[in-house]
Amino acid sequence: MAADGETDHTNRKSELLRLLAATAVADRSGPVSLRQFAIRAGVSEPTLRHHFGDRQAVVIAIIEHFARQARDFLAASAAPQADLDAAVHGYLNLALQGVENPVFIQAHSFALVEAIHDPVVARAYLDAIVEPSLKALEARLAPALTAQGRQAEDIRHAALSLYSSVIFAILHQRLLRGQEARPLNMGDYFETLARLLSGAGR
Repeated sequence: MAADGETDHTNRKSELLRLLAATAVADRSGPVSLRQFAIRAGVSEPTLRHHFGDRQAVVIAIIEHFARQARDFLAASAAPQADLDAAVHGYLNLALQGVENPVFIQAHSFALVEAIHDPVVARAYLDAIVEPSLKALEARLAPALTAQGRQAEDIRHAALSLYSSVIFAILHQRLLRGQEARPLNMGDYFETLARLLSGAGR
């Protein structure tokens, strides 16, 4: 019976995360309180406290939920490439698919906004999403850059440059509303970025 109860608890928690994630990426004017999370998920605040704990724990659980949803994207990002141009273009093609998915953009925006206000959440975002993404990119770029005689730090720097260029362009356009002030054609931007980054290693 204990096992059945544990399974029910896990299933209920998974269902709540699905509802909470939808709230996290919905348009909103500011941070969502625990009470608001509960209302939008259609449950009571004590229910959320029972399954997660406090608001901080809810936010971290949502970030980890987004990370699990991105596992296929992460695996594709990590595919090693012997040719630098193919490695960079391939990653940016994947990133362009992410840009076209509102959830991808809103998930990063949610995590960043929450991370700014809470160092514990910031570390959870770093551990669950940012560092795995960087390590995946390092794995993709390593064969081509190693063949050019580049060292581990060079590979890390290249991955950080590529990842940060993509993420900030998304934040500029969506979170900061740059698409209203100065729209950017993301496809053209990524193509230019690919030429610059792949050419820089030659």
